[in-house]
Amino acid sequence: MPDHIMTFDIGTSSLKAALIDRLGKVVAEGGTSYPVDQPEPGWAEQDPELIWKHICETSQSVISRSAVTHDEIQAVVFVAPWKNIICLNEAGELLRDSIIWMDSRAAKQAEKLNAAAGRFIGTGQEYWPRLMWVKEHEPELWQQSAHIVGLNTWFKFKATGNLLTEPSDDFIRSQNPELNDYYQSVLNAAGLTGDIDKFPPARDSYEAVGTLQETAASQLGIRAGVPVMGGFGDLVAITWGVGRSQLRDNHLYFGTSSWLVSIINKRSELDAPLYFSIDKATEGAVFALQTGCLALDWVVNQVYRVERTVLESDIYSLIGKEVNQIPPGSDGVIATHWMTGELAPFSKNAKGLFLNLTISHDRRHMARAMMESICFTHRHNIERLNALSGTTLDHIRVVGGGAVSDVWMQMLADILQIRIQIPEAPRYTGTLGAYYCAAIGLGWLESLAEVADNISIQKEFLPNPANRDAYDRHYRIYMKIHPALKDIHRELNGEY
Repeated sequence: MPDHIMTFDIGTSSLKAALIDRLGKVVAEGGTSYPVDQPEPGWAEQDPELIWKHICETSQSVISRSAVTHDEIQAVVFVAPWKNIICLNEAGELLRDSIIWMDSRAAKQAEKLNAAAGRFIGTGQEYWPRLMWVKEHEPELWQQSAHIVGLNTWFKFKATGNLLTEPSDDFIRSQNPELNDYYQSVLNAAGLTGDIDKFPPARDSYEAVGTLQETAASQLGIRAGVPVMGGFGDLVAITWGVGRSQLRDNHLYFGTSSWLVSIINKRSELDAPLYFSIDKATEGAVFALQTGCLALDWVVNQVYRVERTVLESDIYSLIGKEVNQIPPGSDGVIATHWMTGELAPFSKNAKGLFLNLTISHDRRHMARAMMESICFTHRHNIERLNALSGTTLDHIRVVGGGAVSDVWMQMLADILQIRIQIPEAPRYTGTLGAYYCAAIGLGWLESLAEVADNISIQKEFLPNPANRDAYDRHYRIYMKIHPALKDIHRELNGEY
């Protein structure tokens, strides 16, 4: 059947564009990467126009390499990271670079907000303190800002001229009365209730927000008039794409950042560090790592630089072979993946390190130790989820770029001591989530339950009991590192 959906899965540092047919098959795809600017310690910004340029170039390249004609593309959908702060004037023009989700400049504003609210709302990385920072430090820009939007909303605005957000990136209003009351209390404590009109209303993710306008259509290489769907943030896209969006489902994501998600009815059911909204009746409880595969990429860039230049993306086959030569526990080396600061149970001023290195160790130990550290943090989060939910996971589905590494997934199974499932195309889960979103909106699929039935498992990894004692010991030591260095990190890096 000739109908296709053009999906754009935009991540923090790279994007994938894919044309997917009515049967859910990727018929053409492409991608590119772009930088994150850090003008000061703890800051993180990006130019949305630069990302849009990459989207357009990638879109045209994907279409030109396919046999798909303009008339065969029936919808466009964007997936993008949540909690970006993009300021637009009345004409819709950008007033500054986007302050992205990993920015933690607003520590003082977070203290004020938590004190005013009488409870912990978040750190300086949370959305509302960063809004407070802009209002306090850039008052003229704030006054000029007729609209404050997220990244997904901005891409849809570029495509359609309409300003509409969606539930997972709306922290101002909610169709869920309990959550809406919480948002209003936070906005009141933040002194933002008078600014609510700056923030766009939401539509459901699978609803069309408009049609592709002439300028955007020309830039993307797609015909004008094609419906643009609401889309959502990357957390929801991956949750849909992995087929784990029903109540009490769980999954792990191994990407630039990394996370454990559990699906719940309402936030009061589970005391998680973060949450995202799927719709008015469903929430995702998130136990997140700010730095996931990015930490391994850093190691690779430092100690496998020449090989990466030659092998490019095939470098990870070499990493897998070399890491597999080192025993569990990395011959006593322990790393921390906290390269950009970290979320609970760690802290924003914590940073990466290698502990117990000697001259008998080499780059293989460093790479394996970094991979193990990410697994250790996920073990802590799964243990916490088990305790909070009163259940015990005996298996979990894993997706993302890290999930294609058999060595890493066996490591994860050994450290968690549970069965690891890898679905087909684990690197394209967000892309598939975007497709399912548009397919439901177009009536090609009936519901998310039908999506779950379509997911097949490609590989499974069973824990090796022989490695349990070594990993239990290193996990105990790993969890002692942050408390032991807490004062040192504060002295070196401040309180942000």
